[in-house]
Amino acid sequence: MHLIVCSTEDLASQNIKENLIDILDPDRRKVGEYDFYDAGDIGIIEIKERLIYADYLDERLRKLGLSFEEILFASRHSSKDGRKIFTVHVSGNVATADYGGKPYSLAKPSPIRIKNYVLALKDKLERKPEFEFTLEVTHHGPSEISTPSAFYEIGSTEEEWKDEVAGRLVAESLVEAIRDPRSNWQIAVGVGGTHYAPRQTEIILTTTFTFGHNFAKYTFEGLNREILVKAVELSGAEFIVIDEKSTTSAIKSLIREVCEKLGIEMLKSKDVKRKYKLVEG
Repeated sequence: MHLIVCSTEDLASQNIKENLIDILDPDRRKVGEYDFYDAGDIGIIEIKERLIYADYLDERLRKLGLSFEEILFASRHSSKDGRKIFTVHVSGNVATADYGGKPYSLAKPSPIRIKNYVLALKDKLERKPEFEFTLEVTHHGPSEISTPSAFYEIGSTEEEWKDEVAGRLVAESLVEAIRDPRSNWQIAVGVGGTHYAPRQTEIILTTTFTFGHNFAKYTFEGLNREILVKAVELSGAEFIVIDEKSTTSAIKSLIREVCEKLGIEMLKSKDVKRKYKLVEG
């Protein structure tokens, strides 16, 4: 089962949940203190805490008897710029843990589901043309999640969180991504760029690559060999893709060292875009 986690403390999460229930028509029951909606291959569970603080949630739910192979967090995205966006990212922290999780701790990503979700959503964006899609880099908690997971978000203000069409697009895309059999994507860890990872976003939309963890330039001071190795191993990555315009020489040296140790390849984003174009249809 693929488990979609929603929070009562999150308006976007509630919006997505109501649309999922409408689409899936699941059976409802209690699992411990939680409301659980069972649609067979897809389950929806509603928690009362903020999603970013849901460390060890997978362990807690398994102790209650739930069996699942993946977690999909349905969430809001907040930002002061007020952009109308759909975002996807993996959770975790490089150095400090200001918003949940622990320092130097990473959740296990779900890069195949991320890719299939992005492609499903991409086909629906014309129904909400004022919105755009963007990846985000790895940030905030929960970092203590050992089950493959990612955050699927609506941003960036209450107006967008409550937008019924936006909630519907995310819900539809989640269901399609879960039931999409495609898995033959190249998996990478991304390094460099800004918080919204523009080059990685273009890559996931237009090539056969997908991403687990992504690290923005603002993390470079704390990025080290151990956390980069961990990111590659947790992501199941075969490549580290760099935003060549923002990655410093010191970080490039670090990446080369890690790639040599793990037997994987470092690629520039421009080379990925040129050599691995996505053929759709």
